Amino acid sequence: MYRSVFVGVYCALAIGLTFPLRAEVKPVATSEDFVVATINGMSIMESSIKNFHNTLPPQYRQVPYLQIRGQLIERVIDQQLIAEAAKRRGLHETLSHKRRIASIERSLLNEAYMSRVMKLEITEAKVREIYQKSIALQPKRTEVRARHILVDTKTEAMKVISQLQGGADFSRLAKEKSTGPSGKNGGDLGYFGPGQMVPPFSKAAFKLNKGEFTKEPVKTQFGYHVIKVEGRRVSGKTTYEQASKNIRSKLQEKIFKRIISGLRANAKIEMKGGTSKIQLIR
Repeated sequence: MYRSVFVGVYCALAIGLTFPLRAEVKPVATSEDFVVATINGMSIMESSIKNFHNTLPPQYRQVPYLQIRGQLIERVIDQQLIAEAAKRRGLHETLSHKRRIASIERSLLNEAYMSRVMKLEITEAKVREIYQKSIALQPKRTEVRARHILVDTKTEAMKVISQLQGGADFSRLAKEKSTGPSGKNGGDLGYFGPGQMVPPFSKAAFKLNKGEFTKEPVKTQFGYHVIKVEGRRVSGKTTYEQASKNIRSKLQEKIFKRIISGLRANAKIEMKGGTSKIQLIR
């Protein structure tokens, strides 16, 4: 809604940034607001300059405030002079202007009200409490990443184990000897949890530590397996940092619906209807 108002100002600022910046005296550090200029007796405050800086497009907000402060002051002075000229012509009394002001004020009040409510209700303690009661307490499970070499007989499996004990590379042996479909990938089965593999295979895999392989063949209905575990991890655990944004978003939605519901319940709302003169473009 502000684009048409400030577009000329942005262009002027952009032009200003293409030239060497003028030297300026940095304001004295203080927690209080102070006057930076007067126009026809009206004071322009430092807070107004900072607020104007906050309305600029992102590429200009990246420029350090003090580096362009002098130019911002000039632009605010220009704005005020134009606003005074508009008032002399009575533009501030037009219906369209008053409607726009009312719309802007409504939006700002909406933002201020909801921001205050959210700040009061969505505290760090509240978010952590929800995390602890839900996400942090969700069931966790250990998963292993394993490779295997599948052969038809126990004798073949024992030969593979002997070669591994002699220092042979597991992945290379799997590509050469495994009859399973994972053989071409070095026997890699990826990560899996308890119960995702047939019981004898799963039981043997979860007994191994990272880097260990079975010293005895594991028999299943598919044949004889030699299994090596390459990693372990705990799945199902979402950290607070990962979950907090989503928790806050859900709380905001819940609070907003509650507030709107309460306000509507205590308000007298009459839908007047009427005939619209707007034609839809098809």
